[in-house]
Amino acid sequence: PENNDFVLRAHNRNARRDAQGYTIIPEIAAWYDGEFIGDWHDALIRGAFLSGDPAARAKADAFVQAILNSQDDDGYIGIYPKGFRFHFRGNDGELWTQRCVLLGLLAYYEFTSRQDVLDAVERAVKLTVRQYGPGHNYFDNPWQAHGLMFVDILEWLYRLKGAEEYRRAALSLYDDYNASTTAENPDAKLALLMDPKIPLSGHGPDVLGFLRVPLLCYYLSGKRVYRDAFENFVVKVQRHLGVGGSPLSGQVEEIVAKGQRPDMPYEYCSTFYLMHSLIWAMQKTGEARYGDMFERTLFNAAQGARFPDGKAMTYYSADERLWVRQHPPEGASNFRFMYAAALYPPCCNDSCARVYPYTTSALWMRSRDQEGDGLVATLYGPSRLTTKINNVAVSVVEQTQYPFSFDLEFSIKAAAAVTFPMRFRVPSWSSEPDVYAAGAKMARDERGFLVVSKMWKSGDTVRLTLKPAIHGQAAVDGTTSMAYGPLVFALPVPEKAEIVQRFPQAEATGLKGFFNYQYDPQDLAVAKRPLELQGGKPHLGFTVVRETDADPLHPWDHSALTLRGEMIGSNSKPETAVLKPMGCTLLRRTFFPVVKA
Repeated sequence: PENNDFVLRAHNRNARRDAQGYTIIPEIAAWYDGEFIGDWHDALIRGAFLSGDPAARAKADAFVQAILNSQDDDGYIGIYPKGFRFHFRGNDGELWTQRCVLLGLLAYYEFTSRQDVLDAVERAVKLTVRQYGPGHNYFDNPWQAHGLMFVDILEWLYRLKGAEEYRRAALSLYDDYNASTTAENPDAKLALLMDPKIPLSGHGPDVLGFLRVPLLCYYLSGKRVYRDAFENFVVKVQRHLGVGGSPLSGQVEEIVAKGQRPDMPYEYCSTFYLMHSLIWAMQKTGEARYGDMFERTLFNAAQGARFPDGKAMTYYSADERLWVRQHPPEGASNFRFMYAAALYPPCCNDSCARVYPYTTSALWMRSRDQEGDGLVATLYGPSRLTTKINNVAVSVVEQTQYPFSFDLEFSIKAAAAVTFPMRFRVPSWSSEPDVYAAGAKMARDERGFLVVSKMWKSGDTVRLTLKPAIHGQAAVDGTTSMAYGPLVFALPVPEKAEIVQRFPQAEATGLKGFFNYQYDPQDLAVAKRPLELQGGKPHLGFTVVRETDADPLHPWDHSALTLRGEMIGSNSKPETAVLKPMGCTLLRRTFFPVVKA
C-alpha cells in the first residue's frame, strides 16, 4: 500500500486529471517545498558527516529513514499521490524534486555504504526512467526545463554501478530536451550552443546547472559535438560573470545579456549551481582552469554574500553595494535584497548551506592512468584525506591558511611504501611555484598541474608555495578592481545595521543572532566620494600587508591579508586606503577608474 509519510504529498491531494489523462497540480507552488526540503537535507547530510557532529548526524539519519519509509512498493520516491505521477499539464517539478531528494540519499550512501539506501535510489530511478523516452518527452510539458538536472542522479549511479541503462537514460533526457519545441530555458540546446555569438538569457540557476550536461554527454558518448558545445557554453558563461565570479542578473533571476554593469546583483542559487558545474568540469576534464574559476566564485561572490559565521546571507548580492536594503534610496526595489537568516523562498539559503560541504568534497580527486591511481589536489584548504591508493591505505593532511596564505604543506602516511603521482593545481595567477618533496620526480602537465611522483612512505612531506601578485581586473564598464591570488579586494564602507525580522521560536531554543538585517552606509556622501586608482604606480599603488592580529580560525571575520596604498580622492588629493577581501565586507566599493600618471 501507498505510504504517505514523504513530507509533501499532502500538498498535492487536490491534483486532478484532464480529459486526456494528464495530471493538473493544485497550484504552481505545490512542488516548491520538495526542492527546498531536498536541498536543505542534502546540505545537512554532507555537513553532518564532514564535520562529525553527532546531533547533525542523528538528524540526517532520521531524514533518510523517513524517506525510505515513504517509498512505495513500486519504488516511487516523490511528492505526488498514486494516480497523479509522471505525466502532467503545467509546472509539475516531478523530475526536479526527485533529483533534489535523491542527491542527499546518494551522498548519505557514499558516507555510510548502506546498501539499502543505494537500492532504494536505484528502484526509484528505474521506475522514473521507464516513464519517459520515445513518445513520452518530459519536456513537451512547458516549464519543465529544470527536470534536465535529473542527469545529476543518472551520472552518479552510472559512476557507481556502470549500468548501461543509466548512461542511455542521461543521453536520452538531453536528446528530449533538444527535441522539445516548448521547453523553457533553451540556452543549453545544442543548436544554440554551437553558435558562440548567441548570448545566454535564461533563468540563472537552471542555465548554470545545464552547463554540465553537454560535458557529461561527451563523456558518455564520445561525440565531439557535445564537447564543442560545452566549450562554447563555458565561453558564454564567462562573458556574463562579474569579477566575483557569479553571473550578473540585475533585479531578476535571468542572466543579463545586455546593459551589464559591474554592480548588478546576482542570485545565490546561480552562484552555487555554477560551482556545482565547475566541480564536474574539474573532475571530467582534469583541467586546472576550472579550479581557478571555482575558487574565484567561492571566495568572492559566494563568501561575499554571507556572514562569516553563516547566520545570514543575501538571496541577491553584488560585487559592489552601498546598501543592502529592500527599498534602497537609489535604484530598483527588491524584497530579497537583505541579509536573511530565513527568507521565503529559501532556495538561496539552501544553496548557501551547500557551498562549503560541496567544496570540501571536491578538495581532492583521484587520477587514474596506465600506472595506477594517483591523488589530485584540485582545490586548496586545510583538510585530512584518507583513502586507498593501489590497494594501500594512505592519508594526507594538508596544513595551510589558504587563501590568506600561499604556503601549503602536505604530510603523508601510508600503511606500506607505495608509488603514485600527486598532482597540485598551479593557479593561473601564480608564477612558477616553489615545491619541495625529497627524492621526488617533478613535472608540469598540459592541464595546469604540477606532478610530484615517488614511492611514498609515512613521514614524507610536500611543501608548496604559490606566487601571487597584485593585479587589476577589468570590469564590464571599463573600471578596475584589485585582486591578489584568488581574492578580489574592496574598500569597506562603514555600515549601520537594522534588524527587520526576528524569529522568537528560534531564539527560545537558544539560537542567538539569527535575524534578518538591512544595512545602510553610515555616511552616504563619504561612501560615494570620488576615488581613482593610480595607473602610473606599481600594483596601482598598493602593497600586500599581513595582519599579525588576525585569527586563523576565523579569517573572514578579520582578514590576515589587506592591500594598503594610496588612491586619488577629491580635488586630486591622495587618500590612504585599506582594501579587504570581498568576502570580509558587508557594504563595499570594488570598482574604480584608473587615472594615468
